[in-house]
Amino acid sequence: ANVAGRTLVADMANNTGYVLTTSGLSLVPLDQVPPQNRPLVNPQGGVTNSGTGTAAIAQGGLIHINGRALAATAEAPRTGPAATVLGGSCVTINNVPLPLLASSNGRISAQIPPELAAGRYTLTVRSLDGKAASNPAPLTVSKYAPAVMFDAESNRAQVFHGSDGKPVTKANPAKRDRPLYMFAVGLGPTKGGRVVAGQPAPAEPLAVTDDVDVFFGDARLSYSPVIVDWSGLEPGFIGLYRLNLRVPGVHGRGDALPVTLRIGGVSSPSTNAPVVAVD
Repeated sequence: ANVAGRTLVADMANNTGYVLTTSGLSLVPLDQVPPQNRPLVNPQGGVTNSGTGTAAIAQGGLIHINGRALAATAEAPRTGPAATVLGGSCVTINNVPLPLLASSNGRISAQIPPELAAGRYTLTVRSLDGKAASNPAPLTVSKYAPAVMFDAESNRAQVFHGSDGKPVTKANPAKRDRPLYMFAVGLGPTKGGRVVAGQPAPAEPLAVTDDVDVFFGDARLSYSPVIVDWSGLEPGFIGLYRLNLRVPGVHGRGDALPVTLRIGGVSSPSTNAPVVAVD
């Protein structure tokens, strides 16, 4: 960076520069960092939706930052609060730190602040231990970027029976009028309970989403919609949405019906969509 000479003092004995900046007195390490130790965000697929693996990212959404030399392995408590420094690194968007959920050499999981307006931004990973910053990574934040949570091995959507909490499977399929619930990310802003970045969602009052449509099967067919009784953030968790569902009388049947979410005119990906069994 170019700075005025009168605002910088170099302490070569301690490899530190003292700089007067807009934020006050800044200490800048002068150590040379080998390229392999500098955080690198992948040029392609560097910042992705944690549910879809695509670049579609929503306000309040959960993301993966992919690259190398990003951080040490660490994990924040599953129910929060999240940290802004994890594994010796922090992540910023336009110099605003993000809540971090997990970190490793090749991936950092984080949350987009719910109050961050939709738009284009630049993300940077800063290694505090390594005294180096990554290349700036562009990302676009939208109001909605729905994604179904699923089991990566089976590609089964995380849909559960409301009566006992057991997963919906081929051997234990969803049935008409029986209560179900499922999990998702990227459903955007909520109303009701106050939501704070990096903090667990409130239980009283609940944080409720805009209207969501859920389809079991081809979303273009009239018998694919299922009944959505409620949709909002799961209390006690960060950025995780829960949808309470019921299968209507007229519905599709099959062992592997694709699951699609639609909110605000935005649908979850239909290619390789997670599946569910319905009787």
